[in-house]
Formats: sequence, structure tokens, C-alpha cells
Amino acid sequence: MARFFVVCQRAMNKLREFFRFDEAHWQTLVVTYAAKFLFLVILLVIGFWSISRVLRVSNAFMSRRDFDNTLKCFFRNFTNILVKALFVLFVLNLVGIQTTSVLTIIGATSVAIGLALQGTLTNFAGGVMILLLRPFKIGDRLEAQGKKSRVAEIQLFNTVITNEDKKEFSFQTVYCRMEL
Repeated sequence: MARFFVVCQRAMNKLREFFRFDEAHWQTLVVTYAAKFLFLVILLVIGFWSISRVLRVSNAFMSRRDFDNTLKCFFRNFTNILVKALFVLFVLNLVGIQTTSVLTIIGATSVAIGLALQGTLTNFAGGVMILLLRPFKIGDRLEAQGKKSRVAEIQLFNTVITNEDKKEFSFQTVYCRMEL
């Protein structure tokens, strides 16, 4: 039993030496990383606010130019996600976090998720085809699963429709068909 305590004591001494448990070192680390964290939060708040303002201006521009509502919603959502993701990577790199490993992890995770969600990717492809080929657009009458409704919004994975009672329903995009 005494030998066990000696081994534990040696292990604790090695851990203390490795992590350098002196108070001055920890205070320096806390101040350094707290300043970086505060800088990160401030940049993210200002950046997200700026991105939302730019998206609002681009949305107003597309409204004045009579863009199709379907494309306007798609571009707004796609641009919002893409710009925010790139901005987060930029800020992380600016603060000093290596983003190459983050991008590698995101790439590997994307491949794994893509293989796991092949059925959902079919819905994604159906949504893209509907946006490109436009068999129907926002405001058109549809029959989906035996219910007649109007298209409220077309998203990549599903289509949101409203019935005569103003209730919203969401259906997978590949199952919607045009009413003749």
C-alpha cells in the first residue's frame, strides 16, 4: 500500500512540473487568454452585426430589382451561412488559433456525414433542382400528400406550404409535385 502512495506522489510531482502550478504563471495565462477571448467576442459581435446589416441592404437591393422571392430567400440564407462561417474562421485565425486543423476536421466530418446522410442529400439535390428548374415558385398552388396549398417558402431540404386555414406545413422537397 505504501508503494502505491509513493507512485501516486511521483505522478503528482511530474504533473505539477508539467503544468507548472506556480501562481504567477497561471495569472499570466489567464490574463493573456482572457484578453484574447474578450477580443474574439467583440470581433464576433461587431462582425455579425455588420453581416446582418449588409444582408439587409442586399435584400432591399434584390427587392427593388424585382428578384424572384424563391431565389431571394435562397441567396439570403446561403450568403448568411457562408459569410458567417468564413468570418468565424477569419476571427479564429486572427486571435491565433490554427484554422488548418479546424478545416481538416470539418472536411473529414463532412465526408462522414455525407456518407451517413445519403437520403437527406437526395432531398438537398431535389431542392437545388427545384430552385434551378423552377417547376413551381413561391405563391403557386401545390398538391402535396393530397392537400392543396400555396407555397410559402422553398428551402433546400423542404418546402413550406400554407393551407386555406393559414396553417404551415413542411414537406420534403422531392415529394412535392406541380398541380396541373
